[in-house]
Order: sequence, then structure tokens, then C-alpha cells
Amino acid sequence: MNIGIISTRYARALLGHALERGTEDAVYNNILRLSQSFREVPELESALLSPATLEKEKLSLLITAAGSDLSAEFHSFLRLVLAKERAALLMSICTIYQDLHNKHHNITICELVTSIPVSHEIEEKIRRIVTYRTRGPVIINKRVDQEIIGGFVFEIGDYRLDSTVRTQLEKIKRELTESEYL
Repeated sequence: MNIGIISTRYARALLGHALERGTEDAVYNNILRLSQSFREVPELESALLSPATLEKEKLSLLITAAGSDLSAEFHSFLRLVLAKERAALLMSICTIYQDLHNKHHNITICELVTSIPVSHEIEEKIRRIVTYRTRGPVIINKRVDQEIIGGFVFEIGDYRLDSTVRTQLEKIKRELTESEYL
């Protein structure tokens, strides 16, 4: 069984159905909350995969994890996934749905890692630059990591710009240790 292919088929079918009904954003929000629940509560996946948990209980868990304003399309989808015994694929389906939704709406996801929180002005400047280049909405996921010492790491798609003090120090250390003069 190829998990990637099956998950992609389910995610595409869900997006297609949601697009037909005009509820793709509501389904997207449900998926974001469900994904967050999977990350924050590892026991959720265990309960879904347990043969001791009844299908009705699994559905109740998923509804709670996906949020109180569950769309009808996503509710039906969860019932289908459980009926077809594909609960183990839910995290993968959620991830793929998010990617498909973002591609459909030309949304660009960026990650910005800094040693201190960035100001709103800098965030907006980055957003304007990326929006100009991509011609679509931009979501910037910010994270603070004091271990980078200073500078930043900016990722967009497959592109990664690492301008951190830690990386520069590691590069200098490598050059010094590999030097033929030592």
C-alpha cells in the first residue's frame, strides 16, 4: 500500500468536493485545527489506531480535535475515512490537503527564524517583497531560536537563506580546521 498515493487521492477528492461547494476555506481551517491537535496531543493518533476504540468514539474524538465549527463536508469526510479504515492516513491527508489548498489559491508559505522576535514593520516588508515576486497571498511562520545567536534563516519552498552568526562561525571553524597551514 502506497501511503502517499492514497493520501493524495483522499486529499484531492476532499478539495474537489469542497471547491464544488465553496467551502474549501472552512475545510482548510478544520484541517489546520486537526493537524494542530495531532501535534499537541500524541495520544489522539494512538486512540484512532487502537482497535479497542469504537468507530463512533473515533469520530467524536476527531470532531472535537477539528474544532466546534466543523463544516458538513469535513464531517462527512471524517466518517468516510473511518468507514474505509484510513484513520492512519489522516495526518498525511491533512498535510497534502494544506499543500493542495495553498497551490490552488497561490498562497506562499515562508518560514522566518530569528534570534529575537521581528518587528511588525520587518514582517510586512518581507511580506511585500514575497507578494510582489509570487503575485499571491503570503503566510510567514515566525519562530525564535536563540541558538542561532544572531541573523536569520528564511525559507520559501526549496530556497533557504541562512544568514545566521552560528552558521558563519561554523564555516570559519571548518575553514580553519581544514587549512593546510595548521
